[in-house]
Amino acid sequence: MKKELLFSVLASVSLLLASCNANPQQTETAAPNESGATTETVAPAPTTPDSVYEVAEVMPEFPGGTQALYQTIAQNLKYPQNAIDGHIEGRVVLQFVVDKEGKIGHIQVVRSIDKMLDQAAIDVVRTLPDWKPGMQDGQPVNVRYTLPIAFKLQ
Repeated sequence: MKKELLFSVLASVSLLLASCNANPQQTETAAPNESGATTETVAPAPTTPDSVYEVAEVMPEFPGGTQALYQTIAQNLKYPQNAIDGHIEGRVVLQFVVDKEGKIGHIQVVRSIDKMLDQAAIDVVRTLPDWKPGMQDGQPVNVRYTLPIAFKLQ
């Protein structure tokens, strides 16, 4: 049962993370330029040193890349026994900030299933090692990252 559960969690996390990125880039439509064409421009960047970017030129990266992130989550995610007994499944979506030093903080649940599963998702994110920070104009910046974590019983 434990191997089946681990495989299920790994497969679910892999599928969900493959479709996940940071928050969608915000754009605004500019007024027509001299030639009459309109262009899309990126919304203005945060200006204070402690600002959090929704999208950066270079997004934060987990050490070893996305596949390593999938594996780390699958290996460390603990499905609460009460949730297993209650047949509780679903997807918890978290947002957190990867700061200029690559540390994770400000973890928030943006889509909840159940308090037990929400906490399990937060706990696994807290165990993640430091990331390679996001970069804007060649400088490390704080970036908000969205991560769905699936809980599925087999």
